[in-house]
Amino acid sequence: MFKIIIQSIVFLFALSLSLYSDSFQQAKPWMGIAIGENPGGVGVNEAIAGTPAEKAGIKKGDIVKKIDTIQMKSPEQLINYVQSKGVGNDVKVELERDKKLITLTLKLEARPDELELVKKKLLGKNIPDFKLATINGKPPISKKEIENTVTIVEFWATWCGPCVASHKKLSQFAEENPNIKILAISHENMELIKAYAKKTNPKFTILQESDTTLAGFFMVSAIPMTAVLDRNGVVRFVTIGGGSYLDEALNIAVELNKKK
Repeated sequence: MFKIIIQSIVFLFALSLSLYSDSFQQAKPWMGIAIGENPGGVGVNEAIAGTPAEKAGIKKGDIVKKIDTIQMKSPEQLINYVQSKGVGNDVKVELERDKKLITLTLKLEARPDELELVKKKLLGKNIPDFKLATINGKPPISKKEIENTVTIVEFWATWCGPCVASHKKLSQFAEENPNIKILAISHENMELIKAYAKKTNPKFTILQESDTTLAGFFMVSAIPMTAVLDRNGVVRFVTIGGGSYLDEALNIAVELNKKK
């Protein structure tokens, strides 16, 4: 009897280990740079603090020409190549900086949790200047319009269910807190955004971003993304998702608004 129990325990342990191992995913390596298109290779928009890139000396404005011996021609190619190398491996990065070529070596590390990464990059940072198109024919909104005002920034889309679900709460919040600005930013076609606004009649400001100035700064890869800015335009909170995550953002905005 005792032998049967032991055999059963061993079998269940092996089964659970097998099922558990099936859920493993390969660790995703990364350099820690925000990148973009560049005619000369791949542009570095920012080297995030504490990452392999920043530790190796890569800087904003650098152009990645090669990784190892491979010519880099697009952000997608760079990402795919880095993914193929694996965590813990060294790569040689040839950069162009101030019209000079330099080569640096860095060790790839595991990419951190997406939200933690965004927080690490954004919290305490001042947002860049921007100019966003309105949907009512008024002049574009710029950073100047939110000076000295606590501001909630949401990245959204008409096809995003959680985004649409959050807008009723945002409208109610806007009516109850007129001293706090809410900017809801979409990258969709202007006519599509206008049709949505006409149907839903939001009480907050809906804007269209035709470039990636703010979306790039906020590293938007999932929506809804919501950020709270203080009166100086500094990011004090950022989250991804709706529901209780949105509630937390709204509560923080209220608390910030109490401070003069």
